[in-house]
Formats: sequence, C-alpha cells, structure tokens
Amino acid sequence: MDTHKRLLSILHIVYGSLHILLFLLGALLVNTFLPFIMAEIAEADADAAMITELAINFVRALFFILLFLIPLPSVIGGFALLNGKKWGLNWLMASGCLSLINVPLGTGLGIYTIWVFVEVQNAKKNND
Repeated sequence: MDTHKRLLSILHIVYGSLHILLFLLGALLVNTFLPFIMAEIAEADADAAMITELAINFVRALFFILLFLIPLPSVIGGFALLNGKKWGLNWLMASGCLSLINVPLGTGLGIYTIWVFVEVQNAKKNND
C-alpha cells in the first residue's frame, strides 16, 4: 500500500503543477491581449468598456479562486503524503474529489485517490 500512496502523491503533484502552469499561461495570454481588446471596445462605447472591465475582473477572480481550490491542495497534499504526514491523505482525498469533474485525467486521478483512501482505511480497520 505504501507504493500506491507514493504513486498517488507523485500523481497529485504532477497534476497540480500542470494545472498551475495552465492557469499561469491563461493569465499571461489574457494580460497580453487585454489592452488591445479594451482599446477597441473603449473606442466603440464607453459603457461597454466599463461592463467589459467588470466582466474581466470577475473572470480574474474566478481564476484566482480556482487556482486555490484545485491545484494547490493537490500539490500540498502530495508533498505532505510523500513526507509521511498523516493529514496528507485526507488532503488528497478532498482534492481528488474536486478533480473528479475534470474529465478524463482528473476523473481517473479522483477514482484512484478514492480507491487508495478506502484501501488505507480498510487496512487501518483490520489492524485495529
């Protein structure tokens, strides 16, 4: 079971790191093209520019929230479980359940996370 926990840790670290890189790439693209888009909209209509700016701020806040909900717990929990922390598996269980909605990689990782968690809990129960 230790090999499964180690593999699960590594998979979560890689999964979370890839998501962080994708979020950073998305932020870079938005920040690169945003001034050009806003200049075009501001020329057409000032009210539309204000509404567009509000929408863009909302999307930025949503990306920031998603960054903290999905990839960071995966990376933190993965490193914690690799270092032998007991709470690391619980952290990965929560992160794995959140990743279930990300088809197909997140779903596979979430199912594997749940399976490892259940097996570890059954092993603890049998030892008691």
